[in-house]
Amino acid sequence: MTGEEKMEVVATGEVDEKLYSRQLYVMGHEAQRRMMASRAILFGLSGLGAEVAKNCILAGISSLTLCDPSPVTSYDLGGNFYLTEADIGTGKSRAELSRDKLAELNQYVDVKVAENSPASLTNDNEEDILNLIQDVSVVIITVPLSRQLVIAINNKCRSIGASFIYATTTGLFSKIFCDFGSSFVVADKDGEQPASSQIENILPSNPATVKVLEDHGRHGLETGDFVTLARVKGMKGVFTDSTKEYEVKSTGAFTFELVGLDLSECGEPATQGYINQVKKPVTLSFKKYEDALEDPGDLMMSDFAKFDRPALLHLAYKALDSYLDKYSELPEPGNVDMAKELIGMAKSLDNSILADNENAERILMHFASGSRAVLSPMCAAIGGIVGQEVLKACSGKFSPIQGFLYFDGDEALPDALLPAEDLP
Repeated sequence: MTGEEKMEVVATGEVDEKLYSRQLYVMGHEAQRRMMASRAILFGLSGLGAEVAKNCILAGISSLTLCDPSPVTSYDLGGNFYLTEADIGTGKSRAELSRDKLAELNQYVDVKVAENSPASLTNDNEEDILNLIQDVSVVIITVPLSRQLVIAINNKCRSIGASFIYATTTGLFSKIFCDFGSSFVVADKDGEQPASSQIENILPSNPATVKVLEDHGRHGLETGDFVTLARVKGMKGVFTDSTKEYEVKSTGAFTFELVGLDLSECGEPATQGYINQVKKPVTLSFKKYEDALEDPGDLMMSDFAKFDRPALLHLAYKALDSYLDKYSELPEPGNVDMAKELIGMAKSLDNSILADNENAERILMHFASGSRAVLSPMCAAIGGIVGQEVLKACSGKFSPIQGFLYFDGDEALPDALLPAEDLP
């Protein structure tokens, strides 16, 4: 395809069905067009940043601006597949060295390095960093930044109506935070076809209770969904309008109530008929990063075998923020003194969480010791999730993460830290 043909496709909003065939099957044309009209800026091009950039570009975002003035280090080579040992010491930034290869992934996406990029992603350059956040749909951070700077970027996103995603991987531990604003509209919360079932009966109760035929499977509805009823036999005069919508309260796999509908005076139950789900937009309200740090609410579970882990990791990352604010760098691998200092910071923030978990100090020791590590499998896994959140932010389809999501691979770690002299 020539450059002129490419520009014509972008200008008309035409979807390349061959390139995006699998995505169109899941999202549909309208959501894909929204994705193709969205712009994002990505801060951080180490391992996780490279994965997120790749996923956004392959998904067909309109443009992606890369911002990472940091030079390449040996840690980056563990996750960014576009960087090599030859890139170390060249004086070029990770963004500059990654841009050309990323741009080759999708001819329709404008991939560029941020103009007037700050000298570093630190508090000293806060104004320059905020000036880069203009006319974008999504802002993504994939490297640990100071708490002050993350809060400032999040507030800037709120002021211009951009979605905000902050994700980091620190060794075998990771976190994702999403703030899509105070009133983010999800056009389709699950992307599934509307549920439909055959009615077995509708009981004359208050509220009315509907039971579907068990032979046809579960009704697939959740509390808060809406349905229409058609071809109902019995209860004359009640269900004559097949376009009328009823709110649902799920009471089981095969039963639900019609909220606010009193049929206690109708006598005999209704039999037969059909229900059809009505998909409605849902408006979600997100917390700002600053507020969610202190009051995260119900943390999402990534592993139900680790029910106490999200609270511990939330505390661990708050302690890591304090450590980063104090020293402007992460703890060294295998350094017991630095790890113990981070544990002390965690205890000063909330000692009760550590006291209730006998394994907490071991986990925090490994968390601190591996905080600089960039591991390809973790970057790939978390990068895939972040890519999905970007897609949700741009398309308004599927339910996004609200607040924090923590994930870890603690099972792969030994009981005690390896001696510092055994580490590369």
